Amino acid sequence: MSRRKNGLFGDQKSQPTNVSLTSFAGNDNAGYVNDVNGSDKVGNGISVLSDYVLQPGGAGKNGDVFSESGIHPAGDASSTPNGGAPAVQKQISTVEMKRSINLLHCTAIMVAVTGHSSIFVSPSSIMGQTGSIGSALIVWLIGGLINVGTALCFAELGTMYPKAGGPYSYTMKSFGPLMGFLIMWGYTVLIAGPFWAFLANTAALYIVKPAFPNCQTEDIKTAVNLLAGWIMITLVVLNCVYMKYVTKVQTLLSASKILVLLIIIVSGIYNLAIGKTENFDAPFENTTTEPGKFAVAIFYSIFSYGGWQVMTTLLEEVKDPSRDPPRSVYISFVIVISKYIMANVAYVTLMTPAEVIASTAVASDFINRMYSPLVPLVSVFVALTSIGALNASIMGHSRLLFAGARNGHMPQILGMVHAKYLTPWPSIFVYLAWGLVMLFTGGVTDMMDFIALFSTIMGIVVIAALLYLRWKQPEESRPYKTMLFIPILELIVNVAVLVLAIYQKPNKMGIGLAILFAGIPVYWFGVLWKNKPKEFTDIVDGLTAFAQKLFQLTKVKK
Repeated sequence: MSRRKNGLFGDQKSQPTNVSLTSFAGNDNAGYVNDVNGSDKVGNGISVLSDYVLQPGGAGKNGDVFSESGIHPAGDASSTPNGGAPAVQKQISTVEMKRSINLLHCTAIMVAVTGHSSIFVSPSSIMGQTGSIGSALIVWLIGGLINVGTALCFAELGTMYPKAGGPYSYTMKSFGPLMGFLIMWGYTVLIAGPFWAFLANTAALYIVKPAFPNCQTEDIKTAVNLLAGWIMITLVVLNCVYMKYVTKVQTLLSASKILVLLIIIVSGIYNLAIGKTENFDAPFENTTTEPGKFAVAIFYSIFSYGGWQVMTTLLEEVKDPSRDPPRSVYISFVIVISKYIMANVAYVTLMTPAEVIASTAVASDFINRMYSPLVPLVSVFVALTSIGALNASIMGHSRLLFAGARNGHMPQILGMVHAKYLTPWPSIFVYLAWGLVMLFTGGVTDMMDFIALFSTIMGIVVIAALLYLRWKQPEESRPYKTMLFIPILELIVNVAVLVLAIYQKPNKMGIGLAILFAGIPVYWFGVLWKNKPKEFTDIVDGLTAFAQKLFQLTKVKK
């Protein structure tokens, strides 16, 4: 059993971890190759840097004692019955995340997850707040530009600190552990779980609905939820075991989103060419004059372009973190903003503003009016789009808890990876469980407002962190540096939108803020309270050791 920890979430000052992979690597692991230079390579997950130490005899594959270092603690005399038994030479390795994601993969992930499947469902919400076509298109543009600026701020910090954890890591560097913990807490509770459930539900709905076209959504809810749960579990298994192939499939899943949008956009261009422009005769008619409604519309547009933050949690696995993140921001947002504005124009060529507002699946209704035989094909493409966004989210979100555990902000088990497949199984399982809870409790729709709320708050905190570091650490290496007016303008705009949204929806926004600040007592219990009862820490240590053995888990280098 591991030595007693100072708290539930482990020792915040633990040293870089060395673990023996003898039982799972070498000849036992087909994905493991020993390099003559002493640097080993694992084919599908994490690179391994090797050295050699003396390990007392008696520690073997079936009788190992687990310690803080992960698995098979080399040199620990307590791990052998005899203590002084003859020593044998064992290979000890330092495990770290492997850089396997290139610019194409970065861009594919960004295009897939940015906006996820919102363009097929959220135009009605935005137009419902703005009241007119022209103002809705302006909001879509503003929301896209806000996200571009925020993403460039994230990219600057990401190139400075290319470690797993993204906004959590940046906040920790700037404002200390409590603020960092709250970012991780809010991201987990208010974004990741509901987001997984939303995407899986959207994919399942677009698969089931064409098979039962005459049924109302409520009538097929059980079937949709069961299929959504199966989709979520299947993608988790694939990410846990076949990470190398999942990143390649992601590019193909991104193509499905491009294809379905091309169908919609080309249809819109055709309609405009044959003169279907009557809905554009008075584009700003019925535009709302309430600032609060515009703020909520921008709030929805920020959510509609959201999801790109997942890329920042994968920077530790990007091949060229100094150049690929900002490049992928420019490429992906040019693609996404252009497509989304053109898709909204296309919708209005066949649907009036009132019909768009009343629709729950704008894309399907539009295609049904354009050419009904294409509805099943479009439904499949929308489902694949949602699956692609969910896949990218699984790849990225789990790395946040993984980074938190390495800093002592989460139970140490969440900072471990599978010793063979080298992916963070425990963190992924936690998000899967929370996503399934959100899916089957039916709280996904209400949580969408919370996702937009926390996304805005997180953006404000990260931009403030960038400005703080520019002031306090001007000489720090910055491989990419965005123009100063961008973070300043982004900070002003995001604060204004947040204040107006809280004013417009005080009850729901208040609940979201209460959930966020509930992380403070959790931080006190898990991190600050050091002297927990021995019985409690023994139970935690025993469960950690049991999970390590059951799932063959090991720690990685900080």
